[in-house]
Amino acid sequence: MPIDPGAGFGPDIHFAQPGDDLGRPYWNTGRETMPAGLMCEVQLQKLRVQLDYLESHSALYQRKFAQAGFRAKDLQTIDELAQLPFTTKAELRAGQESHPPFGLHQAAADSEIIRTTATSGTTGKPVFQAYTRHDVLMRSESIARALWSFGVRPGDRVVNGFALSMFNAGVPICTSIEHLGANSIPVGAEKRAEGMLRMMKEIRATAWIGTPSFMAYLTERCRDVLGMDPADLGVRVICGGGESGFEVPEFRRRIEEAWGTPHVYDFASSSDAQPNNFSHCHVREGKHQTTPDMALVQLIDPAAGTLLPLEDGAEGEYIFTHLSRHACGLVRYRSGDVLKVRVGDCACGRTGFRMDIVGRTDDMLIVRGVNLYPSAVQAVVNQFEPQLAGSMQIVLKAKGPKVEPPLQVRAEVSAGIEGASLETLKAAFENACREQLNVRVRVECVAAGSLDRTESKAKLIVVEP
Repeated sequence: MPIDPGAGFGPDIHFAQPGDDLGRPYWNTGRETMPAGLMCEVQLQKLRVQLDYLESHSALYQRKFAQAGFRAKDLQTIDELAQLPFTTKAELRAGQESHPPFGLHQAAADSEIIRTTATSGTTGKPVFQAYTRHDVLMRSESIARALWSFGVRPGDRVVNGFALSMFNAGVPICTSIEHLGANSIPVGAEKRAEGMLRMMKEIRATAWIGTPSFMAYLTERCRDVLGMDPADLGVRVICGGGESGFEVPEFRRRIEEAWGTPHVYDFASSSDAQPNNFSHCHVREGKHQTTPDMALVQLIDPAAGTLLPLEDGAEGEYIFTHLSRHACGLVRYRSGDVLKVRVGDCACGRTGFRMDIVGRTDDMLIVRGVNLYPSAVQAVVNQFEPQLAGSMQIVLKAKGPKVEPPLQVRAEVSAGIEGASLETLKAAFENACREQLNVRVRVECVAAGSLDRTESKAKLIVVEP
């Protein structure tokens, strides 16, 4: 498979070089600022190569293409991709069971595979991902584009706070930091909050990357562990991913104030989608798809499965087709993530569309006919800071999606809020949920710090029969 089947439009991959202009706004200027029309040409060229490769090397796609009467060599337009069925995580798991370890969609020889990661298992049994050397380079390039937009530069000491054991944001993030030319420090969430904070102090970290909920926990624990405020550590750039968080202005401001930096950013992707990536620029009005040359992203109605236009305000589940994936490329893969699209020019100059994450299809609750994502409830909680401390959980008696009102919400309340003040706060919160979400809520307020803290993803839904 050619490394760059879009050659002629600038290289996919930029490498750190002595004499690089550290003040430039883009890691890969040619790809990140390419006009939309030209990018469509690149995508079509790369799509043809990718589909032809999968048709020749992937048992899964040989079967799917044949059943659809589809031949890669006949593809003339991107729209013709709709002739093919979706690919789902259930298919990948079934293929992994029948043809371990990587499944029927494996498209590279074992001798070409140099890395294996796995999904976090949040939605079921973990799925393995295989990487060839080319795939590792593409993954490193995609995250380097995001880190550069956040302000990370060669010379920065970047602590990786994601879980390192098999996690897709572990070792791959470390190699992405190295690809950019910065100093990768693989502390890992396994070190837990105390070890993480001590290492950040000793190594004099200038940047940190991990889940927003872990950063919130580090913020809470810093004075107890180190006897100093977070702002005194000198961390200049904070990058969050893996869950909802830093795209919420109220939450982001809380972290910015505590750590004394305006450079708090968010990026998002799914493990299966790599190297696709969405990330903030300095404007932080939605997250750009910074990798349109690596993955074709489309929007569908999650119920009907029909394509939706990528236009301003459109909301739907995103599907993706890899454009430069060797070991285990995917075609029309259902991500399960629901996005709201932003189009139009951004002051940063990047040309990829922008999006905001609404939630996951498998997290959606139906409360008497109203579709509700946990992130929407979290957004209302954030409006009541500092009275509410920010952490919350939706408490269900049985697994959703259908829930009978009132929806039970457990939220942490700040110290000193009690008696009549607490009752007023609870009433105001419940009223805000009714007005903004059209859902009747009953809130249980608990002391700040009483909900479980985690070095991984925050758990927003719990089932307590």
